[in-house]
Amino acid sequence: MASKVCVVTGSSSGIGAATAKLYASRGWNVVINYSRDAAPAEAVAAECRAAGADFGVEVLVCKANVADDADCVALAAAVQAKWGRCDVLVNNAGTTKFVHVRNFDGLDAADFQRIYSVNVIGAFQMVRAFTPLLQQHPGSAVVNISSIAAATGLGSCL
Repeated sequence: MASKVCVVTGSSSGIGAATAKLYASRGWNVVINYSRDAAPAEAVAAECRAAGADFGVEVLVCKANVADDADCVALAAAVQAKWGRCDVLVNNAGTTKFVHVRNFDGLDAADFQRIYSVNVIGAFQMVRAFTPLLQQHPGSAVVNISSIAAATGLGSCL
């Protein structure tokens, strides 16, 4: 049986990186996704390869901005071309602009649209792009990670 594949958006740091490393340590092939700087993504990929060395884990590093639908489709195509499957999609990519809760002028329309396009639309676009791959295997899953900002009132949750 082919190794399972996990795609983790925003996996060049933080929770996404930790998630990718955990999957790799359990023998899953992983996709490390980043939108700006390749260096941290490559470092996480090296850690994933080391964590999954006993399993022969493969890692694919892909630049894709989840706010760009074409990037989401291209990422799914890259995963299709490499492994022909995706068993888990973890929508972890997110962004914010930290402003005080009472600073209504701290976010302008462009800030709000950028945040919304990554945090909400991006997750939708990734699910849509990966649905054909996910539907090929029973038990496949989508995991959506969200910020605690909505509950704490911190960040750009206005």
